[in-house]
Amino acid sequence: MLNENEYVVDNLKKAGLTYEEAKIYLFLNENPKKNEEELASALGFDHHKLKDVLASLKAKGLIQVVDHDKYDVTPPSKALDLLINVKVKHMELELAELKRRLSAIKDTLESKYWESHYGIRDELILEPLDDLKSMEIKTAKLIAEAQKEILIFTASFEWYTKIRELLLDSVKRGVEVKVLMRIVDETSKKRAEELIQNGIKVRNTIEDWYPVRGTIVDKSKLVFLIWATEKKLSYYKPHYTENLGLIKVFIDAFEQRWERALDVKA
Repeated sequence: MLNENEYVVDNLKKAGLTYEEAKIYLFLNENPKKNEEELASALGFDHHKLKDVLASLKAKGLIQVVDHDKYDVTPPSKALDLLINVKVKHMELELAELKRRLSAIKDTLESKYWESHYGIRDELILEPLDDLKSMEIKTAKLIAEAQKEILIFTASFEWYTKIRELLLDSVKRGVEVKVLMRIVDETSKKRAEELIQNGIKVRNTIEDWYPVRGTIVDKSKLVFLIWATEKKLSYYKPHYTENLGLIKVFIDAFEQRWERALDVKA
């Protein structure tokens, strides 16, 4: 069984102090206003170690210098509150890290659960992309790898310049490219005309606003994004999929909108 001092030291250690810090705080609490020589002699610590421990306790607000070269403790009620606050913050950081780690494995666990219990392989349905930049990179890669067909559904196609060379190169390879876009001004009109002049089929959508943007390649790969508002203030995370069922839904929607859209003359 621990004696009283050992019990105090043990609990101070559980609160985050080292053994040496706990011993010095306990000693100064019972023997206030001691200098380094007196502390080293009483506790048997070498001077180098003692200086480090005193500096640590001072940084934690548990002791202070009095009378120029002597040390005294912060009153226990305040000192223990400081230790609790530090411990709480440390535990909050640990909890946040634990949540991050568990979140990272959640999708894997969920996928395995639904597949093993119900035969649902949801990891094959959607792969989330981090942001618009990630979507642009993924789209560019798909266009570069296209073999037969590229279907693009967009608004005024402002990002056309970012993939212009890739699109033109795909046309040269014999890939059929269709762009469903909204012509709203002279700039978007010129953009559509340039596409047509380069062998790309373009139609002008009849909807004033349509929330979905994306690209379908070879009827087997899809990148898409759904805007939450017409003013482009927020959007739902972009996704990539090779799920043929989901792609078929997007192709059907594209074809229906294509049929209703208006011709564009270059």
